[in-house]
Amino acid sequence: MSVPLELLDFIGFFEAEPSGIDEEVGWTCGATFESVRGDDRIWAFIAPDDGLFSLKWWDNVGVRIDLSLQGVVDWIFECQPGKERLLLKFHQPGVEYFIVELKPHINVSCVVQWA
Repeated sequence: MSVPLELLDFIGFFEAEPSGIDEEVGWTCGATFESVRGDDRIWAFIAPDDGLFSLKWWDNVGVRIDLSLQGVVDWIFECQPGKERLLLKFHQPGVEYFIVELKPHINVSCVVQWA
């Protein structure tokens, strides 16, 4: 990881306090965030030390996204006025970033290179 991660960065990004933290090993081995934004509900599990990221997103119709990623090697926050994104980088050839955007709208995308 290029920049030391801070729990406050995740709290600010998800606009929620974490839960499920094991006091013996700390938040970098696992923390859960739940956030409600209008009709949308987000649940995320992060474990930076293990390279794990899971995300579930519901709206008023039902589940929009349910994913679990492994092998995250870098967590990069891009926060600008009115726009907040979390870029997840992998040591996987062709996979540039997986991007989770929560502001101004919830959006999930993946940047890949095809051979």
